[in-house]
Amino acid sequence: MKKKLKIVLVLIALSLSGIIVFQTYWSINAYRVNKKNFDANIDVAMQHALDSCKKDYFDSIRTVLVRRLSDHNVEIKIDTVRLQDIQKHFFQNEIIDTVYGQSKQKHSHAIVAKVTPPIKENDANAPLNIWISNRHSQSSNPIPSSIPIYNYYKHKVGNTATVPQVLTEMAFYTPEVASYIITILSTGDIPVLPPASSKKQDTKPLPYDSIFKNATFSMPTSYRQASVLKIKKYYTAELKKMHIYSPFNIAVTNTPTQPQSPTSSYSETTEYNYRYNAFLLFNQHNFEPLFFRATFHQAQSIVIKGMMLTLICSVLLILFTIYCFYYIVSMLKQQKRLAELKDDFINNMTHEFKTPIATITVAIEGLQKFNVSNDPDKTQRYLQTSRSELNRLNELVTKVLNVAAFENNEISLIKEKIEIDTLINEVITSEKLKAGKEVSITYTNKTGIKHVNADLLHLRNVITNLIDNAIKYSNEPASVYINLQSNANKVQLSVTDKGIGIPASHINHIFDKFHRVPTGNLHNVKGTGLGLSYVKYIVEAHKGTITVKSDINTGTEFTVTLPQNNE
Repeated sequence: MKKKLKIVLVLIALSLSGIIVFQTYWSINAYRVNKKNFDANIDVAMQHALDSCKKDYFDSIRTVLVRRLSDHNVEIKIDTVRLQDIQKHFFQNEIIDTVYGQSKQKHSHAIVAKVTPPIKENDANAPLNIWISNRHSQSSNPIPSSIPIYNYYKHKVGNTATVPQVLTEMAFYTPEVASYIITILSTGDIPVLPPASSKKQDTKPLPYDSIFKNATFSMPTSYRQASVLKIKKYYTAELKKMHIYSPFNIAVTNTPTQPQSPTSSYSETTEYNYRYNAFLLFNQHNFEPLFFRATFHQAQSIVIKGMMLTLICSVLLILFTIYCFYYIVSMLKQQKRLAELKDDFINNMTHEFKTPIATITVAIEGLQKFNVSNDPDKTQRYLQTSRSELNRLNELVTKVLNVAAFENNEISLIKEKIEIDTLINEVITSEKLKAGKEVSITYTNKTGIKHVNADLLHLRNVITNLIDNAIKYSNEPASVYINLQSNANKVQLSVTDKGIGIPASHINHIFDKFHRVPTGNLHNVKGTGLGLSYVKYIVEAHKGTITVKSDINTGTEFTVTLPQNNE
């Protein structure tokens, strides 16, 4: 059995080690995969953030252009005439001077020459001349286009779109249109100083949109900080969509730099150039881009936090496996112990049965062979010896049957009103007679309890077992003290001896079946290992408790507590 148990323990140790190694290897590889995904996700998030900034940039351009083109200081007119007719009238009519702002009437804004007859709108070859002028500007030029192109962008924006909205949309896809519009608007923003001879009241006002002026010709000092804040805002939003909550830094430079390689605890995105600064319309003046990348200095903790559920499940699985193996080993050790106890029980029962059988056999032989019929006293002694041994044999069989019965819950208690003093004194007398050594038993009923409601047979067996053990495990002369008292509607019966005591390692097992405490220098103590197990079962069946206190070579005290009115 020991050899088999060792083999099982070795196999379990190997299996457990293999599971731990496999789980560790799997966790490391899972971390690497998740770290790689993390690096890819933060890079994708940066791309999405820059796309959002780009869209926001173009939306701001649309808003500004539509607002400027819709301003009362800007005038837009459309004329649909054939190109050759325009050229003809430009040379033949005096009105051409008005178009270029050189009319004798000195208009403050440009107008478009009206030529008849106009071209039909469905004529695909019809040119479309769009004239834009600013009240602060002395010049204007037509934007050549065609009716289908204009209608295309109008349909793209919406059939209800205004001319400024259509022109703004055209500016996004036609660089010439964008350049012309910005030139006209920027020129109108330049302050026009009056001649030295002019009066103060003739001076033209400064440009009404000073912010737009600055955005057209120069960048504010805080444009880098503004760009960082904008990208950080969109980048944080993209990370939240991916359930990434990690502190990061935005690195911004004017020239490209060599990025670091990601490590197990450090990550950074690819470096991207950023040209879409909201302070410049269509990136005027060849604005040099800024270069952005995000760095994560706590990437390891973030990846591990994302794997936390998986890691916890892995650890729980390992712990559960360890518990299962521990339970298997415990069961095997318990089975081994039960097997040893069974063997001891069989040996003890064999000796217990052989002693009364041998005594009865000798008594019967004496009656048969030694003609004791003529000696009534000797005959009576032989018969009494046989009767005592038969009673002892019957008790042993009863104990075994009782254990089998209460294991199957077959014992039914018949409770009655018992005179407790009478019962204890009867047991004391019986134990003294069969003790076989000098015994002193002292009984005290401190509170004068008269009756106890319990099963008479089983309560007698409980008291008998406790007193019998106290006598057996005491050196001669044995001293036993029995104390009965009432405490809070409960009856406490204590049996104390001054015997060899119970080792601390056996205290928790003395109520187990077949368990026997080593007897030290008492080599003649016999037993089945069932008595205390039976006692505990009967006490608990009466809704009571049993406790034990013991010291080596000092003695042992068993205390049984039962309800006084145990119905």
